Amino acid sequence: MVQLFYYETRGKCCRKVFNYEGYPTKVMLFPYEGWAQPALVSYWLLKTYWWSRSRCKIVEVSGVKKRTTKGKMADKGSGAMTITGKFKDTVSPDFKMTLTTNISNADFQLGYCVTGTLERGDKKRSDLQLTHFAMVKRKGY
Repeated sequence: MVQLFYYETRGKCCRKVFNYEGYPTKVMLFPYEGWAQPALVSYWLLKTYWWSRSRCKIVEVSGVKKRTTKGKMADKGSGAMTITGKFKDTVSPDFKMTLTTNISNADFQLGYCVTGTLERGDKKRSDLQLTHFAMVKRKGY
């Protein structure tokens, strides 16, 4: 039985879902088929700072490697949120993750409460391209 909270928050603010899920929030990343660099296990851990609503700490776990950076969260309204930032010492340092609570019924039945995309590249060269699909599972899945 799905909790009524998830039905009520479809299309609402992503922060509301993240607060209910608890921090750090685990965002699973599934590679886009056009992206050339495979990774066996890849996910992000998002943790907000107590002193800021717009800043977050991001820990990227890819296989056994871990990288940490700071990101900026921006609410775009109608259930959408973007997280932007930059990883140091990588080929494609900049990223932009777009998350939404407006999910399809199929994704909802699979146990997801938030879905989105991750774009990586270099902002200086205007070279952001889709690399991953991002999903957040509901509690109990």
